[in-house]
Formats: sequence, structure tokens, C-alpha cells
Amino acid sequence: MPALFVFPVTVIGFDKNNFFAWVLLFAIFARLFFMQAKVLNVIAAAVVIATIASLLIHQWSNASEFTDKEAESVRTAALQLDPNDMRINGDLLTGQALMQSEGKEEQVYFYYTIETEEEKSNWEQKRFPQRVIATVQLEEPEAERNLYQFDFENYLNAKSIHWVVTIEAMQFRSEDRSVWSWPSSIRRSIILMLEKLPAVQTTDYIQTMLFNQSHAIAGDTLDAYRGIGLLHLFSISGMHIQLLLSQLRYILLRMKVSHETTDKLLVVFLIAYGVLTGWGIGVFRAICTHFILLMGKITGHRVEAKDAFALTVMVAVLYNPLLIYSASFQLSYLLAGVLYFVAPISAEWKMNGLLKDICLTALMTMVSFPVVAYHFFEVSWLGIFVNVIFSFFFSWFLFPLFWILFFAVLFFPETSLLGLLCAVSDKVLTLLETFAGKAADLDFASLITGRPPAFYFALVWIALLSLLLSVEKKRRDIRVLSFLIIAVGLFSFAHQLMPSGKVVMLDVGQGDAILFITPFHRRAVLIDTGGMITFEKEAWQVRETATTAGEKLVSIIKAEGVKKLDMVFLTHADQDHVGSLRELAEGLPIAAVYFPKGAEGNAAFAAVLLELQSQQQASLYPVLGQVDVKIDADFVFHILAPLSPGEGGNEDSLVIQTSLGGFDWLFTGDLGEEGEDLLMRTYPDLKTDILKIGHHGSATSSSEGFLDQVQPKLALISAGKENRYGHPDAEILKRLKLRDISIFRTDQQGAIHFLYGSEKTEWRTILANKK
Repeated sequence: MPALFVFPVTVIGFDKNNFFAWVLLFAIFARLFFMQAKVLNVIAAAVVIATIASLLIHQWSNASEFTDKEAESVRTAALQLDPNDMRINGDLLTGQALMQSEGKEEQVYFYYTIETEEEKSNWEQKRFPQRVIATVQLEEPEAERNLYQFDFENYLNAKSIHWVVTIEAMQFRSEDRSVWSWPSSIRRSIILMLEKLPAVQTTDYIQTMLFNQSHAIAGDTLDAYRGIGLLHLFSISGMHIQLLLSQLRYILLRMKVSHETTDKLLVVFLIAYGVLTGWGIGVFRAICTHFILLMGKITGHRVEAKDAFALTVMVAVLYNPLLIYSASFQLSYLLAGVLYFVAPISAEWKMNGLLKDICLTALMTMVSFPVVAYHFFEVSWLGIFVNVIFSFFFSWFLFPLFWILFFAVLFFPETSLLGLLCAVSDKVLTLLETFAGKAADLDFASLITGRPPAFYFALVWIALLSLLLSVEKKRRDIRVLSFLIIAVGLFSFAHQLMPSGKVVMLDVGQGDAILFITPFHRRAVLIDTGGMITFEKEAWQVRETATTAGEKLVSIIKAEGVKKLDMVFLTHADQDHVGSLRELAEGLPIAAVYFPKGAEGNAAFAAVLLELQSQQQASLYPVLGQVDVKIDADFVFHILAPLSPGEGGNEDSLVIQTSLGGFDWLFTGDLGEEGEDLLMRTYPDLKTDILKIGHHGSATSSSEGFLDQVQPKLALISAGKENRYGHPDAEILKRLKLRDISIFRTDQQGAIHFLYGSEKTEWRTILANKK
């Protein structure tokens, strides 16, 4: 119980206005007060004092050595690059490094573009840390650009990293072969050795699950695992350590080693294994917990598993308070804590092993529900069943096989048995991945929740705590289960209870994507999907993206609680407007797709449309101007152009006019001056309050005559940050400024939100938090 103080005190340390942290703090105080245990009160006071001290130390030590002005002036710096902290992706080298400049040093995150295939091969084989003198440019990490998405700035801040360094040129490089570099070089040597295994798939899993190489397994596979509720296999990847310790203990005892010496050898092994794996979150949790248990045995002071886990929690949070905001930390420690809590109770359950496993995984799935929903915006109920299957395969087959393969490649790299074992491992992994992928594709496999207001999270946590207390007291209370079902139901449909609607110009980089959500989520409509424009590269230069543009788009929309898209309007066939359509249809149900008639003549676009049609993923509607499409009772899209079939180019863009939230809106796609002239001649009385500037602010759109006729009060510009085209053009910005037209830009302000439906409307931007 006293260990729990570390959480509300830490949260309050970062956010003094967090209401729920204060409630939890007082709830724990009340529980301790009524328990009337003086020893626990003393321990609780010590935990609070230690947490406050940790926060003060963190605040002092987490500050950057460089001021903004100093960082701007840094042009040459010495960097120490550890191969274990680097990643090579195509022609891009990234990772953490220790930077020294002007007598100061601190950890940074770096980017370096590899120039030749030979240089790439050279970097891939590095075993020792590299000392580099380089020409560099420093900039602050980028914060999230869309609501509730990955925040690179916070991610690096949790690692005490404040600057992103672009290495423009390397002037000198040498290797650090000192004694201090040996642990790093040994770990790197192990990773390179594993790559000699004749099975890429198996190698990826061994590197990820045994040696904490987080980027080894393909992103699509991890998405499939998450889609069926199996992400905990990687969140609590430290579970293999208990199996390994049991096997090592058995071997040592069979070798006639005494119990006392065995315990001491296992402690040494734990520390060595932690160093070799880089102390990942799950690995640290498992190692620290078992270390405390073993030290208790060695010193003659036996420690309960729950107490050892509680101490581990405190050590982890006190060492780095920002860890509590990490999804992997939350899942790892929450699920492990539930297992420690329930294990002694479940031992008394009178049921067969399979049913007990299903009950335990059901409990873990329910407990992880709010955490998974908060970070990933959807939860899979399939995890209740498939967890039993996957846990069996990983615990009793794959983990032992991984260790056998590791020792085989270490001591017998030439044995023919290695190929056979790898073939078996790859076959099993392929079957599991295929099953996970097909299960994740099932429409009913997951429940999209978005991230509802804090009240609903509190409701679910109260219900879950009630359930855990009921389990602890061995009660079968139907009221608790009913309360949990109601709480989860309200949570899952919280967005459908919201009376306000919104228009969001999503930040999709150099592209367009505008989302409309009507009050109570009656309708969800998207104009354009964005998409990544690719450029030809040699094979060795091609980069694999952890998350594609389409996957990011799906995540952004799901974060809003959108369960399906009623309509998708595609203004024209350019990749930066339709490139993510295929992945969008795979990630979310789409009822209807509208596009300008003639755009289907574009081969790439036609292929996607044909795929949607063949799989019956959406109804397709080619349209021309002077057509109205009813979205909701009082919400209509007036299609103004094109007036005749085209080829899906810029001048063939759909032009959409609508009224919403008390304003008239006009969306022109990538329409150029020629199309604008035709639009003015066809609709001489056309006016608007809000104009989506054509072609990302290109000089070929938004002519002076067009701006003078439509007379917008506010302009929306969707453009990528520091894009290669120079959008928006300075001349366009000048035209808007001369006419006193307010401007919102995604390249500077991130996603732009317009909220309506209440008594007043409101504009919000993500980056500047400007209203």
C-alpha cells in the first residue's frame, strides 16, 4: 500500500491541477488511516519524501546544458555513438549519442544521411562505440502535431534529451576500445552473431524478446498483435527471465552446486543479463524483482513477491519519474502487478487449468482496457481467448527454443541442427503471425473507443478496483460485474454522447485531409486522405517506415472516437490527396467514396478503387459539379466543380461548399487560377467565410481576383513543415495579409480544430495551443 504513493505524488509533481491524482492521494491516505498501522505510516512518509526528492533531483538534472542561443551557435561537436543505440534504416542512421561542445556535454538524438552503400555496410558491422567530430545543426524536438498522437518531444524528454542533432558531415571518426566500452561491444557482438542465424524471422524475435532490440520485429506484425490484444507479450517481455532462472537453478542444483551458491550465481547472472540487454522496461522489472527476492534469501530475510515488486516499482519511478507516462511502463507494471496480486488467490480457484488461464487473461484484458484505450484508441476482446494460446506457445515452446538457438549459434555455429531448429521456429512464428493478422482484420475483433474525457477513465478505474477487491475477498458479486459492464459501455460510446461537432484540418504533412464530425457523432466525413509522395532511390537507400502515412491517418481519426467514415470525398487523384485511401479502408469501415468523374482514368487511383469495389469495402460515386450530397439533417455538401469529366488533375479538383457552425466554408482541393476563373464565371455570387487555400498555398492558386470575389475572413493552409516546394508561397501570404484574412497553417500550428454546437464556436491548434 505505501508504494502506491509514488504514483499520485509523481503526477502532482508534474501537474498540480490533476484532480484525479489528488483524489487517489487522499484515498490512499484514508486507507492507511483506517488501517491504523504505525509501521505502514512511517513507510508511507518515507515514500512520499523520497518521491518529492526524486522530483526535485529530476527537475535539476533534466535541464539542458545549452541555452537556445548557444544551441543555435553550435556548428562543430564531438559525438560518441553507441552501435546499440543506433538504427540503420535505408540510408538513414539515427539514435542517441553523447554530444560534447564548448566544454559542455549532454545526450542528444541524431540523424545522419549515409552517403554510399559501402558506408552503410561499414556502419552495420560496428561493434565498438564511435567517436565522431562532425558539422552539426541543433534544433528542439518536435511535439505532437495531431491530437493524442506520438509526441517525440515528450518521448525524448523522458530520456533527458533536449536536442535533435542533424549531422551534416563527419570530419573524423575513431573507435572507443576502452574497458568501459566492453559491455556495449559484447552486446553488439551478440546481436551481430544472432544475425548469422539462417532464419530472419526467428532472429528478429530473439533480438526483441531476449535482448531488447525494440525495432527488430516488423511494425505490421506488432500492429496485428495489438489488434488482437497481445501487445502485453512484449510489454511484459521480462516473463522469460523467470523461466530462464528456473532452468538455470535446476541445472546448477543437478551439478551439485549448493542452494546458497546457486542463489549468488543467479544474482550475478541477473546483473550481467541486465547490462547485456540494456535494461529495457520489462527486463528491468523482472530482474529487479528477482534480485530483491534472491537477496532476501541470501541474507536470511525472506521477502514476499508482492513486496519485491512494490520495491521495484518505487526504484523505477524514483530513478525516472517520467516513466509513468510511458505506455510500455504502464502495461508492463500494471499487468505484472495484477499477476502478483491474483496469483495466490487463483491458486485456490476450483477449476481446471484451461478455464483458470482464460479467467486470468480475461482479468488482465479488463485491467489493461483503460491503458490500451488511452494510448491506442481501440481495445480487442479477442485477447481474452488468444492470450491463452500465445502464452502457451511463447512460454513453453518458443522461449526455450530461442535460448537453445542462442547457445547453439554461440557454441556450435556450424551444426546442421541449427538449420532444422530455425526452420521449426520460423514455421511456428509464421503460423502465429498469420493467425494474428487474420484475427486483427476481423471487423468485430476490436472496439474503437477514442480517448474520451477523464471522467469516463475514472469510472472504469473505480469499477476495476471494485472487481479486484471482490476477487481479493473471494466474492462473486453480480453488482460489481454489472457496474463494470456499464462503465465500459459508457466509456466505449462516450463520444456519441457529446453534443458538439468539429471540423479538423489534420496535419498530414504535404497533403490534405479534413475531418468533419457532427454532434453526437451522427456522421463522420473526410475530405482527402493525404499520402506520402515517394521519390526514386536505390534499393539500399529505401527506408522502412515504422508507421505509414495511412496508418497515422487511421490512428488520428480513431483518436477522435470515430468508428466508421460515412463518406470520403477525394478532390483529385494526386498522391498527396488520395495516397492513404487503401490503408484508410483497411483500418476503418467506409460507407461511400465520392470523387470527380474522370479521375478513375488515373491508373494508380483506379487500381485502389477497383480493390475497394472488389472487396466491397465502399460504394463508389463519381460526381460532377452542381450536385448536392446530404450529410446530415442540416448538413449538405454542395459540389460546385468540376463541371465536366477530366483526368483527375489539379484543375479537375472537386470544389465543395457547405455551411457549418454559423460559417460558410469553401474547399477547393488543388484548384489553380484557371479553375478559379471558371468557378467565378459559373458562380458570380460565390462568397465564403472560411477558405481552404488551394494547392497548399502554391503561387498558381488563390489569385487576387478569386480572393476579392469570395472575400474570406479566414484562410486554412495545409502544408508540410519545411516542405521542398516552399509552400505556402510568400506572395500568397502577402495577398492574404493585405486583405486582413486571418491564417491557420498546419506547417506552423499542427492540426487545426474548429468546435461548434454549443453557444459559441472555438478554434484550437495543436502545436501553439492557440485559441
